[in-house]
Amino acid sequence: MAVTGIRARFPLGVYVGHRPDGSPDALPSTLRLHAALVAAASRGSTADVRGATLARRSSITRALEWIEDNPPEFVELPPVRENANVKEFAFRDEGVVENVSKSPMRRKTPRAVGTGTAISAPIGWGWADVPADVAEALATLCEDVPCLGEAHSPVILEFGEIAPTHRRSSRVSPFAPADIRIATPVSGRLCELDELHAEAHPHTPPAPAKDRWKETEQPSAPPISHNNAVDIGYNPIDTTNPPAAPWRHVIHISIDTPIPNSERVGWSIALHRAMVAALDTDASSVITGRYAPGTAPEANRVAIQPIDAAVMSMSRHPHLGAGIAILVPNDALEITNRALRNVTRLYRRDQQPILLGQRTIVDAATFWQAPGPGVIRVWESLPAVMPETRRPRRPRRRAWTLAESAQLSVGFVFRDQLPHVSARTAEERYAATVDAVESRGVRAVVTSPLPDADVRKYAHKMPDGVVAQPYRLHLLGGSLLPDQALIAIGQSRHLGCGLLCPIDRPESLVESWGVTE
Repeated sequence: MAVTGIRARFPLGVYVGHRPDGSPDALPSTLRLHAALVAAASRGSTADVRGATLARRSSITRALEWIEDNPPEFVELPPVRENANVKEFAFRDEGVVENVSKSPMRRKTPRAVGTGTAISAPIGWGWADVPADVAEALATLCEDVPCLGEAHSPVILEFGEIAPTHRRSSRVSPFAPADIRIATPVSGRLCELDELHAEAHPHTPPAPAKDRWKETEQPSAPPISHNNAVDIGYNPIDTTNPPAAPWRHVIHISIDTPIPNSERVGWSIALHRAMVAALDTDASSVITGRYAPGTAPEANRVAIQPIDAAVMSMSRHPHLGAGIAILVPNDALEITNRALRNVTRLYRRDQQPILLGQRTIVDAATFWQAPGPGVIRVWESLPAVMPETRRPRRPRRRAWTLAESAQLSVGFVFRDQLPHVSARTAEERYAATVDAVESRGVRAVVTSPLPDADVRKYAHKMPDGVVAQPYRLHLLGGSLLPDQALIAIGQSRHLGCGLLCPIDRPESLVESWGVTE
């Protein structure tokens, strides 16, 4: 199928732009493209001379409004290499003088430095059908756009066929799974930009009272609003490769006694100790969780999660009944089987022993039943999730809540499937991980702290300085969490806590939810 649209090529191989908060922008959005076309329409070769000013033609206005009413059906996104998601500044002498009446001092002011994105191929925005007059107007406009993003980010825009990599999602809900979300103009954006331009360039000079001299005045750009813009989700056109599951196998061990939620962590610790003891000196770090100094740990090691019969009824293996699920990562099945071979009973002080029965190996990626039509899969924590890090002392660009803590926990589990983050500090790395997870549509819909003083129900040990705050979680997995995979998140995910269980809800109900901070 031929897809016609606008293709952007960056002759320097780098795109440089900033988000409204000053952080680097990875790729130009449809919103930015629309703004560049609006600027070209008002001062480029298509503009008409009206008195002492230039004015936009009506045919060009129709083309710009057509983009607002018809968001791109396809986008072409190339492989990119993004810089660390941090703010960088340079101090420049822009003529700012302070304390003129007392002791004049010339001050250098900070300005954001463009840390661009290396781009190896064109970027495109396309439609299956474009009216002839709109196509002609857009083709002319593209010739007048000198840059996309910062002024030192030159671009060549061409109108023609593109090679789409992503298609617009059929689900319009902000909670629907999407591989990437792109800021897009909607009806009224052109008028909004016209009003902002008129405010920044008034026809009459300001009154003397408003234009009077000030002792200190900072140079600043005019404010830009984004009231007529939405984020639209796009998914890869080739969906033959579903998101990978963080664990490869599940070993289900039947038990003769149900394990209550308050004892999940305790019995998981008992089984873990029995497995380590069974291996003796042959114990592997993928089971023990202990690593030699300087050795980078895996994203996920062997995890232990008790599952009762009611939860198992939601899986593809309800006949297995209540048991203990051993989540096994790649290349760890043989060592895990050896660790379990001679473990037949579990013991705890002041508790009746639990008899371990039949072992069954199933696929972790297809553990749960598939969601039905017309519903969105929501993940609920069992029994709770434990934070993995302390709250950042000076969070950048966002308030750090349990919602961000949940997204960070998801990022730790799916570390191998997210872009590599190179940051100077742990806080910058955490913020970049949260941004990467959020870009995949993962949302914490509900985060509810549990006022329980008995932390032993939710964690075996906590890292130094991390507050033990268990919380219940409802999570939307976006395009990162596989719909049927058995997954656990949080600091205690390897020992009985943070199991994600599926609950399917109608799309109309999920659309009415808001994210609880």
